[in-house]
Amino acid sequence: MTQDDSATLTPGENVPPGENVTLGENVTLGERTRGPVTRVQIARYAGAVGDFNPVHVDDEFARASGLPSVIAHGPLTVTLALDAVVEQLGPQALRSAKARLSAPVFPGDELTVVPTADGVEVRKADGTVAATVRLETVNPETVNPETVNPETGQPATAPEAAGTR
Repeated sequence: MTQDDSATLTPGENVPPGENVTLGENVTLGERTRGPVTRVQIARYAGAVGDFNPVHVDDEFARASGLPSVIAHGPLTVTLALDAVVEQLGPQALRSAKARLSAPVFPGDELTVVPTADGVEVRKADGTVAATVRLETVNPETVNPETVNPETGQPATAPEAAGTR
C-alpha cells in the first residue's frame, strides 16, 4: 500500500487490518507481527535489566500467583512494539513513546503491532490489547542524524540544525 492509500483516523480509532496509517507528514506505519515471545527472550531481558522478579523467571511462582506461566516484562512488550515502529520509520523519526500496559504477555504469545491514529496497539492472537503506545514522530526526511537538539537530546530536524527554529 502506498502512503496515498493510508487510512485517515481520529485518535482512538483503529486501522482496518492490513492498512497503513499516516501519523504525520511522511510518517506511515503498517501492521507488523512479533513473536512468538519465548522464555529465552524473557530470561535474557531479565538479565539485561536486572529484573529477576520470580513472576518473570519462575514458573512455579507464577502459577502459585494465579498465572498460567511466567509473564514477559512490560517493557519487553513495549520494546517489541517499538522495534516494529523503528523497522518501518528508522530511529530518527521517533521522538517519544508513552506506553500503557493492559494485559500480560506469556511465552508463546504472538504479538501484532497495529497502527492507530496516535501510535500503535500491541494485540495478542485472541485480540486482547496487551499495550497501547502513543508515539510522537517527526518526518524522517527532515531529520539530520548528525545533529542533536541540545534541549531534548533528540535528533534535530533540518531547520533546527541550521539554527532556524
